[in-house]
Amino acid sequence: MKSVTPALVLTALAWPTLRGAAQSVGNAATPVCAVAPEPSRFVFRSAFWLNLHNFLHRGAKERRGINDELPAARTVTAHDTAGTRSLTPDERRSWEAALAFYASNAVAQGRADSIVEKVNERLARAADNGGLRDVDIDPAVRQALVAAAPVYRAVWWPVHDRRNQEWIASLRTMLASREACLSRLVADALSGEWPTAPIIVDASVYASWFGAYLTQNPVHITMSSNASGNQGSLGLETVLHESGHAMTGPIESALRETAAREHRQLPGELAHLMLFYSVGEVVREYFPDHVPYAEAFGLWQQNRRAEGYHSLLQRKWRPYLSGRRGFSDAILDVVRGLPSETM
Repeated sequence: MKSVTPALVLTALAWPTLRGAAQSVGNAATPVCAVAPEPSRFVFRSAFWLNLHNFLHRGAKERRGINDELPAARTVTAHDTAGTRSLTPDERRSWEAALAFYASNAVAQGRADSIVEKVNERLARAADNGGLRDVDIDPAVRQALVAAAPVYRAVWWPVHDRRNQEWIASLRTMLASREACLSRLVADALSGEWPTAPIIVDASVYASWFGAYLTQNPVHITMSSNASGNQGSLGLETVLHESGHAMTGPIESALRETAAREHRQLPGELAHLMLFYSVGEVVREYFPDHVPYAEAFGLWQQNRRAEGYHSLLQRKWRPYLSGRRGFSDAILDVVRGLPSETM
């Protein structure tokens, strides 16, 4: 889920300065971030109740015959569904009852963004060892979760939490010496500003059909630790991409105003595609072997329209990212590459 931020004052890109701050050491292939370290913008967590909720949601989808995950959201290991042991008859009855509820209840399924925010955000903040008594969620959802919790805690949670923690450790390692530069580059690429509050990143073995989702006010990211598109540097790109949704206001505003002035048709998805392209290139700056998400999962190859957008960004937006074009001029170049309103 994404919400549009208010338009911000446009600023010039400082990429050349940051390129200078990315100094190579010896023959190292990866540049070292020479920007002064700063406190991390991210707080990583592995929350029991949120993982249980998402796992039941996935199990209920399977029960209904729904398999809508994108390739990037598909799991990299079977351990997400394998428990530590078989269920006892009583455990199976409790678990089956919870799955049946999740398969039929609209609130449990999260069919609207508002429902996702009300359930997701409150479960993410709930104490792992509590009983949800003080958590303001739908009573029927609470009852289903509390009934299923002992089974999940005994059979699946040890596996899920371990995988979440391993995934979190991997991301922290990649960010450790590079976060200051990566954060600055992303903000400059989007001509935006990072949220002032720390960004919570919740690791969950399942996280929707996309493998990750975002809620705002405050910015909160939920990511699947088991999705193929969230492993290694792709996971780092996804964290930065989801965070970037809180910073695309300047691009969206500039595109909208420039397209109106130039009488061009502005596709609704263009700002999102520019986010994909920009963050993918930022991560590739520090991980030369990185294949950006949009390339790795065929976003640009899905049809001629997508291929056209990729070509446009390569020709008109890339010069801005490499410091050879100003923000306003690059936006104008991109917009002028779009069809006119009369076509």
